[in-house]
Amino acid sequence: MIKEEVQNILVVRQHDQLGDMLCVIPLLRALHTEFPRALITLVASHVNYEIMLHHPYIDEVLNYDKKAFLPNIFNLLTFIRKLRSKRYDIAVVPVTVSISTTSNFIAWLSGATIRLGPESIEGKRNSSTYCFTATLPLDWTKDSRRHQTLRNIDILRLLHVTTDDLSCKIGLTKQEIQSAQTKLAPLRLKHPLLVGMHPGAGKEKNRWSAEKFATIANKLSKENNAGIIITAGLKDKECLQQIKQHLRCHYIVIENEPIRTVAAIIDQLDIFISNDTGIMHVAGGTSVSTLSLFGPTDPLQWAPVGKKNRFISTENKNIDSITVDEVYNIVELIIQELHRN
Repeated sequence: MIKEEVQNILVVRQHDQLGDMLCVIPLLRALHTEFPRALITLVASHVNYEIMLHHPYIDEVLNYDKKAFLPNIFNLLTFIRKLRSKRYDIAVVPVTVSISTTSNFIAWLSGATIRLGPESIEGKRNSSTYCFTATLPLDWTKDSRRHQTLRNIDILRLLHVTTDDLSCKIGLTKQEIQSAQTKLAPLRLKHPLLVGMHPGAGKEKNRWSAEKFATIANKLSKENNAGIIITAGLKDKECLQQIKQHLRCHYIVIENEPIRTVAAIIDQLDIFISNDTGIMHVAGGTSVSTLSLFGPTDPLQWAPVGKKNRFISTENKNIDSITVDEVYNIVELIIQELHRN
């Protein structure tokens, strides 16, 4: 296939995990670079639909909302009609953790001329390879710490496409940025440094002590006159209550806001400290300097990529083994770099 002739590309990534979705951005960039004339459509779950809107490498996002399909078949037919409305030259189903028969079927249903997907993943055979015109066995057992962005890109070997740029930038609009600047303007006038923190995480084992987060916040407020911003979602009520009990400084809470609003606010901060959770990946996709805290999960697979991003992990996989001093020392290094720049 001559790349100048490729007009429409479909990427199917309809999983619910926010981190998994944002780790597909380098793949989207690689396709956008290799096929500059092509329009790229992304199939995303209802949970991740919003965060992928306005992205510079995507021309359309199709909302795959399973819950809306069940009670009303008209919604499903509308989705199928949108999916079939373009003549896709290429459909790609990236895989990193598990094979999705649904994703495979969506690629087949699109009618794309070339449909690329997994033959197997780490030895587990894909039972729906009939959905594809070309498949690739994916196996990282000999490279078990391969970053998730690279695992997504591996499927593009079928097109002889690769990339060295693994950054996961979120495409924020001017309006979103201006709105965040306005919201934070009073805080920025009072504080030379704005530090965000996300003490929550969907998995309890991924949560650093809320009291330790508060200790860092109190110290930064006292020694650096830092403004403290706490982010929290629907599942973070317990962590939010815990950190509030130990905070002895002024702070604001960004709670249960739309994900793009949160992303735009994080983008305006100087430093963001987070557990390994979805918001960590959001922060990694903005301009803020991030410090990610890892316990049982592998930072070499999941930590945001880029010079502005740092992480701390523990050998014993217990996130609370990370000390306050370890975190504060790295935060001080980030502050020094910010001053130099």
